[in-house]
Amino acid sequence: MGLPPSQGRLTTVSLAGVAVFGALSAILTYLSQFLGLNFPLVPYLQFDLGEVAIVLSLFIFGPLPALVSSSVEFVTLMAIGQNVPAGPVLKLFAMVSTVAGIWLGIRLASSTRRTSMREVFGFGTAFGAVVRAAVLTLPNYYMLVFFYTIPTIVGFLSGAFKLVGITLTSGNALALVLGFTAIFNVLQLLFVMAISFAVLNLPQVNGLRIAGRGLWVMAVTQGSAPGSKIPVDRVGG
Repeated sequence: MGLPPSQGRLTTVSLAGVAVFGALSAILTYLSQFLGLNFPLVPYLQFDLGEVAIVLSLFIFGPLPALVSSSVEFVTLMAIGQNVPAGPVLKLFAMVSTVAGIWLGIRLASSTRRTSMREVFGFGTAFGAVVRAAVLTLPNYYMLVFFYTIPTIVGFLSGAFKLVGITLTSGNALALVLGFTAIFNVLQLLFVMAISFAVLNLPQVNGLRIAGRGLWVMAVTQGSAPGSKIPVDRVGG
C-alpha cells in the first residue's frame, strides 16, 4: 500500500490552502516570539507555534503543498525582516527536513497495511525528529563556528549552563550546544505533533472535505480513494 497518488499534488484548492497556512505560520511565529517560548539552556532557540500550520498543511493537503507552505513562510519572514537572513534560512531547513522526515515515517507506516492515525503520528514523529535533528546539525555547526564564533557562544550561554551544573568552555561548547540544540529540535517536533494530533482528532476537522476530498492523511491511513474519511473513533488509534 503506497500513498495515494491523487493527493498531495498542487491543485488550485491546495495552492490557496498552502498560501493561507504559510501566512498563518509566519503570524504564529511572531506570536511565539511575543510569548517568549525560549529553550532555557540555549535561549536563542524558541518553541514555535508557526510550525503547527506547516504540519497541518502536510496532513490536510500532502507533502508537496506542505513544502510550498514552508516556502511561503520563508519568503514572508524574509520580507518582514524576521531575524534575516539566518532566522528564515534555518526555519526553511527545519521545515523541509521535518516534512521529509514525517512523510518518510508515514510512508513506512502505511506501506503494507491499513494503519491507525496514532501509528501514522508515531512513525511520522520518530522519523521527523531524526531527520530534522540530523539535517540541522550542519547549518547550526556553521552558525556557531563561523557566524557567532565559539568564544561568543561561551560568553552568551555559560550562565544558562551553570544553572544545571555544567561549565561551558571553549573545548566543550560546540559539542554541548549542538547536542542540546538537537534535543530542542526533538522537543519542538513533539510539541508541534501533539498540537496537530489534537486538532486532527476534532470531529469537525476529521470529517472536513475540501473540493470533494477528505484530508490527505485520512486517505493515507485508510489506503483509500480521495474523499474518504475515517470514523472519529478510529482517529484516536
